[in-house]
Amino acid sequence: MSDVSVKLQWNNQAIQSIENKTVKGIIRMGYDMASLARTNSPYKTGALSNSIRVEEDAGDVLVIAGGKTGGRDIRYAAIQEFGGNAGRNHSVRITGKHYMERARDFVLAGDYLTKYFGGIT
Repeated sequence: MSDVSVKLQWNNQAIQSIENKTVKGIIRMGYDMASLARTNSPYKTGALSNSIRVEEDAGDVLVIAGGKTGGRDIRYAAIQEFGGNAGRNHSVRITGKHYMERARDFVLAGDYLTKYFGGIT
């Protein structure tokens, strides 16, 4: 009696295609989230909404609000997102607006796998 074997091999071209499509889907998710976060963010001067951006870092896609952008340092992005005490002597209580969290939840709602990754086969 002889053995029967089946050799399974990685299809590197197919794996590369899946990886590329996955990265593109995640990048699209990031840009959609940034757009929604800009819409949801508190608006007084527009500096906070203008600070929301998408950056790629070592394979990660980051949606960032605040920080140094456009020659300005937008330090209040976190307090607007999460809430807390601000102002002189921290005497003002700010309610969190959760503009980033709401944007993320909206992007992940529904059939996001099909929307962003539907072409992966």
